[in-house]
Amino acid sequence: MKIFDKLRRSIHALALLACVVTPPLWANTLATDDQLNLEKLALRVAASDAVRTAREAARARLLSDETASSLAGAQGLERALDQWVMGQVVAAINNDPARPKFLWAVDNTPRQWHGHIFPGAAVAIDNPDNVNRTSPLHGDWSYRLEGQFGSPQTAQTSINVTAAPQGQLRMGEAIATLTDRDIEADEAGRFVITLDKTPGNGRKNHIQLRDGHMMLSIRDSHSDWQQKPTTLSIRVVAGPDPAAPASEAELTALAAEGLDDFVAYWLNFKNSFWNKPVYNRMNGPLLRKSEGGWGAQAGGRFRIASDEALVITTLDGGAAYTGFQISDPWTISPTPVYLTTSRNLSQVRANPDGSYTYVVSLVDPGVANWIDTAGLHEGWFMLRWQNLPDNVEVETLVTQTKLVKLDELDAFLGEQVPRVDIAARRTEIMRRIIEHGSRSAE
Repeated sequence: MKIFDKLRRSIHALALLACVVTPPLWANTLATDDQLNLEKLALRVAASDAVRTAREAARARLLSDETASSLAGAQGLERALDQWVMGQVVAAINNDPARPKFLWAVDNTPRQWHGHIFPGAAVAIDNPDNVNRTSPLHGDWSYRLEGQFGSPQTAQTSINVTAAPQGQLRMGEAIATLTDRDIEADEAGRFVITLDKTPGNGRKNHIQLRDGHMMLSIRDSHSDWQQKPTTLSIRVVAGPDPAAPASEAELTALAAEGLDDFVAYWLNFKNSFWNKPVYNRMNGPLLRKSEGGWGAQAGGRFRIASDEALVITTLDGGAAYTGFQISDPWTISPTPVYLTTSRNLSQVRANPDGSYTYVVSLVDPGVANWIDTAGLHEGWFMLRWQNLPDNVEVETLVTQTKLVKLDELDAFLGEQVPRVDIAARRTEIMRRIIEHGSRSAE
């Protein structure tokens, strides 16, 4: 155990070195003009006196929540608040459905690129395997969405339209969902999707909108961080003449006025998610029916001592994507870059029978599929399966959930669960640093 602790102390230095000497793995499709301009606007709005004042009011709300009374909650309070502040800001500034723009957000990992540092904007158990982009929509306008799947293509691209109040990043009623399995593309992976209020009537690549404000969310789920996100653009093709765009002062006021409600919404999500489950028990797996049935999810809350580990064994069910992530008690995930706080299909090793055993613990037990809690004794864990075969019985995907003592772990796991040594762990973490860094490489 002490050897693995030494490795952790050296990881930050390795991360800095890797970011300096490693060339990008793929040309960046995320650094669009809209993306960079919106990020810079978000930084100005977040730094404004109005938003900073609203942040303090929201901070009082977090301090009154029971999570603030735990050690892990107290340690993560300011970080959670910063992530939620930026989540509100990016929703407020990208809210004009007559001038739709894609914004890559819902990612809590800071990125330094193109002359600025964007600190991340997260909401709830954000997944480092995902690239999430959103754009506002309204039923008064018709849209043309153009895209091209990356090469290598991500495990799943999902396109979701939900009902959403203007300028709010919330989980609204599902209106329509398409995944890459539904989309008709040419040999180069190019596709066009129309979005308007006319019925589809069997048409491929069409989404029927409804009256009022909506949100378009596009998620690329990477089963391997070397996969490339989809190239995207959207434009209005019909509709009324738009009003004048909001000024920066107006957007700043909107962000500040809505911040307390935004924080209250995500606090309520945390406090009601899975009906506030008992610690160290599995909820699900359940099919995500409300979101078009494109995947399944399971999870719960963990609470473990320094000498304990939570052991979870799963099946992939033939899914194109599986993922395991943890978060702190506020539902904000720790860094995935130089800690193994998450794993996807390219980052796990299977047992001889094809199952996967994850070990969640504070110290490295030398097990291949270690989930590092980043020093957290409590928080949330979540498992996801996407692009599953139609005939899978999702309730069979988790076969074991057990809290054990670390000194009993080897005997409990037996010889079939893969192990790693310090050299293998070092190689694994260096790979994470390099591959994740390619997302924001210039």
